[in-house]
Amino acid sequence: MILRSDKLKGKLIVRLLPHARCAAKRPGPTVGSAPYGQGRKLTMANSHFGNLGDVWKHLVLAEVLEREPPRWYAETHAGSAAYLLNRDPQREFGIWRFLAAAPRSAELARSRYYAIAGSCASASPATYSGSPLIAMTILGNSSSYLLCDLDPGSAADLRSWSGQLGLRHCEVADADGMAAVAAYLARGEGRGDGLVHVDPFEPDAAGLGGASALECAAEVADSGSALLFWYAGDPAAAPDSDPARLSALTDAPLWCGEVTVVTRDASARDVRRSVTPGVVGVVLAHVQPATADACAALGQALAEAYAGVTLPAGQPVSLTFTGRWLPASSRT
Repeated sequence: MILRSDKLKGKLIVRLLPHARCAAKRPGPTVGSAPYGQGRKLTMANSHFGNLGDVWKHLVLAEVLEREPPRWYAETHAGSAAYLLNRDPQREFGIWRFLAAAPRSAELARSRYYAIAGSCASASPATYSGSPLIAMTILGNSSSYLLCDLDPGSAADLRSWSGQLGLRHCEVADADGMAAVAAYLARGEGRGDGLVHVDPFEPDAAGLGGASALECAAEVADSGSALLFWYAGDPAAAPDSDPARLSALTDAPLWCGEVTVVTRDASARDVRRSVTPGVVGVVLAHVQPATADACAALGQALAEAYAGVTLPAGQPVSLTFTGRWLPASSRT
C-alpha cells in the first residue's frame, strides 16, 4: 500500500511481509538534509553497511528485540537509519548472499531480520536498514530511543526516519554516544528494562567522556541493562579478544556469538583491507538463555548458508560459528 503525508517530499512506500514493515521513501533515503538524487553528493560515515558483519549483527539484534523488547533503546554509534543498496563485493558477500540463501533455511527464513531486509531490498529503490531503523520497525512507539552519532548526515537521516514513522519519544543526539549513554545511566533514567547497542569503530579509543567502547559496554552491563556489543578482529587474537577483555571488566553474565570466515588467503581476513572480515561477533548481556539459544541457532544456520561460497577474487571460503557463555569475571 502507499501512504501519503504532507510532511514528506514524495511518497512513503510501505511493503509488507509477514511480521515486517519497511518504509522506503522516494526518491531515496536522505543523505544530510536533501533527498538522494536532488543535487546532493551521496556521502555517509558508514561505507560498510550490508556486509557480512552487518548481517550477523542485525540478525542477532532483531532476534533479541523481538523476543525481549526493551522499554528504552540506545545506540552509541548509530549511523544512518537506511542506506541505498548497491551490488558491490561487500554487499554481494553480505546481504545479497543472505537474502538468496535464507529461503532455504527454516531458521533464517523465520527470522524478523530476513523479513525486514527482504522487504527493503525489494523496494524501489532498494535500501538496507541500519540498526536504528530495525529497532524502530520492531519496537515502534512501545519504546523510547536515544540514538547518537557525531556525523551530521547520519543524525539528520535518523531524525527524518523518526518523523516519518511517527515516533513520539526518539532523541537523536549529535554527540559522543558513549558519553551520552554514560550520562543517561548516571541520571538513573536507563537502569534496567533497556538495551544499549555499542558498535564502535575502535573498541579501545576513548570517547569525549574519557571511556573507551569496551568500558562503556561494561558500564552498561553492570547497570543491569541489556547489551549488544559488536566487534571484529583476527582469529589469532583469541586470548586478548574483545569478548575476553569485556568479560574482565564486568561481573554480568555474557554470551558471545562469533562468525569466522575461513579462507586460504590470510590477507582476506584483514578487516580493514578485505571485503569481508575474518571474525565478526556480538556479545550479549542480560538476555534469557532461550534468547541466546535462538541466536546460536541463527548463527549455525548462517554458517551453513555460506557453504560453497567464493570471495569476489575467487578464493573458496566457508563460515564457522561458535556460541558460548563467557567465564565469569575474576575481578575482586
